This record gives sequence, structure tokens and C-alpha cells, in this order.
Amino acid sequence: MVRKNERLRQLLLREPSFELALGLSRHPPFTAQDRLELEAAVLDTFVRMDYEIGRPDHDPWINIYKVQEFLFRFWGHRNDANTAGFWFTLNQDLFPERHLYNEHVAGAPRGALPGLVPRYGQNWFTSLVGRYDEEFVMRPMEDPAAQGRLHGQMNVIKLHGSFNWRSADGDNLLVIGTDKTAKISATPLLAWYADIFRQALFAGDVRLMIVGYGFADEHINAVIAEAIANHGLSVFIWNTAPDLKQQVLAAPYGATIWRGLISTATRRLVEVFPGNQSVTEEYRRICDTFFT
Repeated sequence: MVRKNERLRQLLLREPSFELALGLSRHPPFTAQDRLELEAAVLDTFVRMDYEIGRPDHDPWINIYKVQEFLFRFWGHRNDANTAGFWFTLNQDLFPERHLYNEHVAGAPRGALPGLVPRYGQNWFTSLVGRYDEEFVMRPMEDPAAQGRLHGQMNVIKLHGSFNWRSADGDNLLVIGTDKTAKISATPLLAWYADIFRQALFAGDVRLMIVGYGFADEHINAVIAEAIANHGLSVFIWNTAPDLKQQVLAAPYGATIWRGLISTATRRLVEVFPGNQSVTEEYRRICDTFFT
């Protein structure tokens, strides 16, 4: 559809960022139909990405079992008496739903999507998730903040929604493009998620691991920076960018975020979690630095 729409085609040739392109498509000379076509193309891209994420035959492929072990370390140890765990993500794909399982090895609870109404037969956080279809669509509870549950589970908090979420009137519940803050505030589920994010980071002397984030979202950076400045937050940044320090310092609130730094990691996941299932020195270093 986009290739047949000359206005959109020219827009994407000028603007390689699909998020900025979506923002521009909301203004003249673009029409409402143009915007719908571009949003449909983005959703189709997410579906194609999900097909790749769900493939079992990638080569090289990461040791997903070691990744799972690492992620469930954020729950804590068996004797810590923790009541809730959190994985905050800005990604809108289904990687957590497809790959966050084997929690029993760490003594942690299952992953969960708080504030969403489970559909009959949906079976997230398992190796048995099938190929994407319309049965994957999920909708939020009417009042997520009042009805949602956080305790006793590993909460996957998708701060910008997910490509398979729909509102009661059928609108897509994913925040992309520009003016993200306004859309989050107007969406009860995402507004609740934003509150959870703030509360978790403001809890006092918290450690936050930031993986693969480009620091382009000012509203996210503002919360991290305030937590560093006023609530004792420390951050570990895992990012393969060759100019990571410059990238952070150039971002909104970047200087404050960098002052909260514990350490960094710059290796790719496949190097830290190789498919031969070896335990790498870099994995040991990351764990020793962050968790101890």
C-alpha cells in the first residue's frame, strides 16, 4: 500500500525514522487515509518481525536458556521474599511473551501482562506460542489501575503498548510517532504503566539495567534522571553503540543519567550468550557488577 501511495513513498525517502514519519503523516498535505495506510504498514512490519522472533532455527542463535536465567535474576533469590518483579520495555513486539519462560529454574513466578484481559486459550510465556494470528489480540481491563494485579508475578510492563493490543473501540494500543506523552496520558492502561515505572524507580537505592535503548524518549529519560538525582537510582547501560557516552550525553537529561552510571556492556547478546551454551567471562562480569 505504501509503495502505491506517492505521498507516503516520498515521505519515507526523506525521513528514514518511521516514528517521525508517522508524526508528519498527521499533518497536511497528508490525509487521514494516508495515516491509516502508514500505520497498517508498521503493524505489518511488526507481524513479520514476530515471525522471525518465533523461528527456532536462527543461526547463530543466542542461548535463550541462559538469557532466561539472567532475566529471572531480576526477581531476586529464593529467600529474598520479593512480592513482584518488573521488566519494563519500550519494544512493542512479542519477544517476552514468546521467550520469558523456565521461571521454575530460578524459583521465580511466571511472566504476566498486568491490566490486560486474558482470552480463552491464550498461552503466553511458554515455548508453545504459535504463529501470530488474530487470536493473539488482547484488550485492557476497563480500569487497569484498580483491577490489575502486580504481586506474585514477573510483570512485563510495555510502556508504549504492544502491536497486538486493541482498545475497546478497536484502536491500536501502541505508542509510536510523536507526542507520545499525550497518548500515554489518555490511555488508562499506559498511564498506569507510567505510574508503575515511576514508583519502581523512585523506591530508593534501586538499580536499573538499560538494554538497547537509544535515549530518544524525553519522557522516559526524565523519570530516570529524576530517580538518579533524588532517589538514589543507579544505572547499568548495555548498548552496542560505538559512541555510547556521547549518545547518552547528547540525549535529554543525558548528563544526569550518565552521573548515575554503575558500568556499561557493549557486546552483542550472541557474544554474551553464545549458542554453544558456554558461560562467558562477560556474562560473569555483568552479573558480578550489577547484582553484587
